[in-house]
Amino acid sequence: MIDRIEAGKLDAEISLVVSNNPDAYGLVRAQKHGIPTAVVDYRNYGKRFLAEVVQSTLPKEFDEVVNRQRIYSGLADGEVRDRLARLALAEQEVLALLKPLNPDLICLAGFMRLISPYFIGHYNTEDRYGIMNIHPALLPAFPGTDGYGATFSYGCRFGGVTVHFIDEGEDTGPIIAQAIYPIWPEDTLEVVRRRGLELEYAIYSQCIQWMAQGDLKLVRGEDGRPQVRILDPEYPAFLEQLTQQAFAR
Repeated sequence: MIDRIEAGKLDAEISLVVSNNPDAYGLVRAQKHGIPTAVVDYRNYGKRFLAEVVQSTLPKEFDEVVNRQRIYSGLADGEVRDRLARLALAEQEVLALLKPLNPDLICLAGFMRLISPYFIGHYNTEDRYGIMNIHPALLPAFPGTDGYGATFSYGCRFGGVTVHFIDEGEDTGPIIAQAIYPIWPEDTLEVVRRRGLELEYAIYSQCIQWMAQGDLKLVRGEDGRPQVRILDPEYPAFLEQLTQQAFAR
């Protein structure tokens, strides 16, 4: 994103880079380009910390957050509340950093933490999604943290990447765009991952550009599920070019 912004190919300004990992290279790169950075270490909000926290420290809408959540399944109610409480406490820190900036869009890139309904509720409305993510698989297949590994180990002949908006499930938000790449018999996981990353860089920035141009339209399908329409007339040509590059040998 930084390279494309500086090259004049992406009409955006990065106001802040936040990481949960103090050693993330993205922080160093942002600082080199004069972009403010911050670290919110979620490990500070472990079970030991939670035991010392009074209920009043949690968001006032915490019970509603628990009722709306779809990221923790198969867990006892007490464990769900425990995990959501720790998540929400860390997210309060992130929100305090973001609030004065009033960002138009939050972009997740390598942020390996679940996002709770508490955080999402600050940026999503019924007719607008404000958090975008890139996922290393063709959703709804292979959600979770290891999209490339799952695609490769399953023996897929094609892999892909998905840019989508965040909703209250895990990798279930409205899909914006997808791109595919081949998996040849001689490929290794590292080759597959490298091929996918090349697509990630191109398609993620393009989706942000479409949003900046007003070329993403949210509609409702017959089942009421939100869907994204890309209005840019150059979209087919862009996708064709990406596909040709991915399949070139």
